[in-house]
Amino acid sequence: MNAKVVGISFNATDNPKIGKLVPVELVHDSENKYSGRAIAVMFGDQLLGHIGEKNNPEHELVFNELPIDATISRCARLKEGETFAKFKTGEITSLEVEFELKSESENFVQSFNEDVKVDFKELEHEYWYEGEKLTGGTTYIRRWIKPFDKVMISGFVAESIGYPQKDVLGIWGGLGYASSLFGKALHMALEVYEKFKKIGQVMQEKKDLPNNKALPTHPFLRGIVQAFYKQDLDEEEGEILCEVLVTNVKLGLCGYIDRLHVIDREKKICRVKDYKFRIDSEKIDDNVKYLGQFADLPKNKISKDQLQLSFYGRLLELSGWTVLDPVAYVYEEEWKAFTFPNLKLDF
Repeated sequence: MNAKVVGISFNATDNPKIGKLVPVELVHDSENKYSGRAIAVMFGDQLLGHIGEKNNPEHELVFNELPIDATISRCARLKEGETFAKFKTGEITSLEVEFELKSESENFVQSFNEDVKVDFKELEHEYWYEGEKLTGGTTYIRRWIKPFDKVMISGFVAESIGYPQKDVLGIWGGLGYASSLFGKALHMALEVYEKFKKIGQVMQEKKDLPNNKALPTHPFLRGIVQAFYKQDLDEEEGEILCEVLVTNVKLGLCGYIDRLHVIDREKKICRVKDYKFRIDSEKIDDNVKYLGQFADLPKNKISKDQLQLSFYGRLLELSGWTVLDPVAYVYEEEWKAFTFPNLKLDF
């Protein structure tokens, strides 16, 4: 974040040590008689000025994170023969500082297709923009999927085997959680390798290691990642981006893409890709039912993938991208690739 320092005429200085890239500190000016939340810009013990409070919507964000280390990003001085206000030759007439907010670096995520940053609340797994909660892809596509009535069905199962319903729910819940953690681990392993495989190879060659250093050390995880890259990924052209946030804040929608193949950035051509870890992806299941305009989709897990990836693709289309048929990479006992057309959604 860049901020202008105000009030420097009240603290005029020609200190030669002050200049661009010089470190300063933002602190609470608790003795300021005009404001109880004034933010002072200090060079050691020397007061240079304050961060403007009036008509500054970011003032409160900055105040809440004090003290903050900053650097001077702009420093202008009055030159010989110039006149400006009451400043004397050599004195600083304009000053700006640059710094990073924890809230900005840790929680705000840049959208790939829009010039906006979204506030990601990790604990709640929620996305917010300018005070409005955004709807994610998984949530949005539920309108076309009949919910699984686990209370009713677990009751039937419990009655049939003569065990309490809570035990059946305990099995389902525990295994579901384990599957979720397993999927997250594999997602992270694939992301790390994709991002750092080049430096991992350098480290491998320098230390004469048996494997790329960006691969997981555990042989099971490593084998899955290596098997993924043995597939025909058709990614020779363009670039691969991992964990990409796409948005349409006007519609209040957003979503994370596991793997985005940007085929031609200038012409805005791409393909959405996703990782899944499960079994029986193509198996028809009578307990699965799609609704509304998608009632005729096959009653299997792949149809849900098609809805989800079409959602991401549509957000990109609304930003002028040409989105080719998406691909879901599913790891069962081996990797399988499923390519399907983008569905026409309701937005």
